[in-house]
Amino acid sequence: MAFYLSLSLIFFSTLLSASDTYILSYRAQIKNAVVISESFYLSPSMKPIKAHADKSLKLENIPPHNLNKILEKNKEEVLLFFMKQGTHTRSHEELINNTSKSRISLTIPPTYITVDFKNDYAIITRLIQH
Repeated sequence: MAFYLSLSLIFFSTLLSASDTYILSYRAQIKNAVVISESFYLSPSMKPIKAHADKSLKLENIPPHNLNKILEKNKEEVLLFFMKQGTHTRSHEELINNTSKSRISLTIPPTYITVDFKNDYAIITRLIQH
């Protein structure tokens, strides 16, 4: 019995420290300097990829390890981190009767990331494909 208990504890601790690969992307629509819609996408990678680690972001984590809640709680910090790595923007502006109207689309393209849970924090690492 003690053997099975220790085996299950080893298996459980391996799961918590293992690195999981995800695909993350973001899109926002901004009209006249007001965010009118935004979408944060996160999905597990369906296949292994050949990539090397780039920059990492360390975020405070409160167990149980829930990546969606961590991203939601630290949304601004996560967006700033990924925006520094590159974003796509599309802008449409018009000026009619001295009144300016603008519509901007901001996109963080799908990016592979790994997530490692260590004690009281989660480490999100951006991956660069070969």
